[in-house]
Amino acid sequence: MADFSIREALPGDFDTIIAFWSRIDRHTGLSDRPEYLQRFHDFSPDLFLVAESDGRLVGTVIGGWDGWRAQIARLSTDPSLRRSGIARALVEEIEARLHGHGARRVYALVDRRSAPAMPFWESAGYLGNESIIQYSRNLEEE
Repeated sequence: MADFSIREALPGDFDTIIAFWSRIDRHTGLSDRPEYLQRFHDFSPDLFLVAESDGRLVGTVIGGWDGWRAQIARLSTDPSLRRSGIARALVEEIEARLHGHGARRVYALVDRRSAPAMPFWESAGYLGNESIIQYSRNLEEE
């Protein structure tokens, strides 16, 4: 188990978070920008979390809550520290916060191209849902 702590992300972390995300194997339909993170932070600062170890960012997670449904996105950990409990701790913390908002069900947004993600989510008690198809549309061009 890695020695780490979890806290809410702060605006001063945004450049580091974006750089962290750019170094890991993930897929996204839009580029990340500090102003996008700031907008989310302004809306739900308690649902944007980072994990740190020795003053270094080693994980992130974002929780979404619309008053009815809860979602988890952007769960990421430093590849060299995977399987050390960071992702599990981030998920448990964001679940607790979402439950505190009133969530009774949480959906994890997982890209099928992320090979380590599916076994992790299954081990965390999440089930794949073949009945729901997620559609997406970018509202702005890059």
